[in-house]
Amino acid sequence: MEVATSAATRKLVVGSSLVALGLSVSALVLVPGTVNGVLSSRFLPHAYCYLYDKKLIALHVGSDAVIWLSYVAIALTLAYLVRRTRQEIPYSWMFLAFGTFIIACGFTHFMEMVVLWKPLYWLAGDVKLVTALASVVTAIALPPLVPQIHATIRAAHLSEARKVQLERANQELQHLSAHLLRAQDEEGRRIARDLHDGVGQYLAAMKMSLEVALSGRTASDVADGPLRDCVGLLDRCTSEVRTLSHLLHPPLLEEMGLASAVPWYVTGFTERSGIKVGLDMSAQFARLAGPVEVVLFRVLQEGLTNIHRHSGSKQVSVRLEVNPVSATLVIEDQGKGFDPQNNPRVGVGIAGMRERVRELGGEFKLDSRPGGTTIMVNIPLKERTS
Repeated sequence: MEVATSAATRKLVVGSSLVALGLSVSALVLVPGTVNGVLSSRFLPHAYCYLYDKKLIALHVGSDAVIWLSYVAIALTLAYLVRRTRQEIPYSWMFLAFGTFIIACGFTHFMEMVVLWKPLYWLAGDVKLVTALASVVTAIALPPLVPQIHATIRAAHLSEARKVQLERANQELQHLSAHLLRAQDEEGRRIARDLHDGVGQYLAAMKMSLEVALSGRTASDVADGPLRDCVGLLDRCTSEVRTLSHLLHPPLLEEMGLASAVPWYVTGFTERSGIKVGLDMSAQFARLAGPVEVVLFRVLQEGLTNIHRHSGSKQVSVRLEVNPVSATLVIEDQGKGFDPQNNPRVGVGIAGMRERVRELGGEFKLDSRPGGTTIMVNIPLKERTS
């Protein structure tokens, strides 16, 4: 519907322009004396009518000059605006029509300055005729645009309202995401404690019972019997539970801090994955605020996990720098790279890391391309624990 209306309006403008052109030609040809007298100077100049009063002449010349220059500047500005924004601005042709009308008005004032000294009244009249025709074209073309302009303004208001709603929803989503991440950390801590204090203790008790049962059997029965196999399985199960508990909530992170937890995790990751990790960090540094240590450790976990699952890299570089102002963690691999937009599983992990860092006012950067991925996290240290 809007396309049809716009096309009809343009046809109207084109038709009006043709009519205006025809009237201009007719005026030049048919109006008596127009062609022959356009440069005629057989009339008296306006300065004569003003009795050559210098103040009166200066008033008219100054006013007409300022109006003419202003109209020309406005018309040129409209033309420049249309040229720069012709793809974005609606009804750009209407701006050009206004510009034509305005510059025509400007030249009528220019001619008013001319006829003060040179009585080219036919030429001044022709300029006014062109201005009148431009005015008619603009006046005819403008009314049909009013409903479209009104609809555009309403759409803009609706778009702005939706933008405000979207920003509010985004803020609420960020708060919810931060709450969920904190709840996830708390739940991980609880599950880790339950695994260590509950399942781990049960497994230890089972192993003790089996060892008591084994102590009453002969050496040959013990060597090849199913009870000995059960003891081996319990050892493996206990080790797996301990590892899972430490990954959910490393006791070293809470007890000793990041300086001890990072090397422990990197060593375990290398043993489990077979990926060589080069760790570059200070041998010792003071404890950081609890939330900062948790975020840096979780980013390290998620980054290395993604590398193991998706990158195909056999080498990883991890650098942790801590100074009085900020803590910086950089993880680099030599894998195939990825596109977070087209890989939902990786994208969710990246979003989680970014949200954790954002919650602490930090900066998260990701650069991924064929040949490697780099994750850089910088978190300001507002508080340091002794």
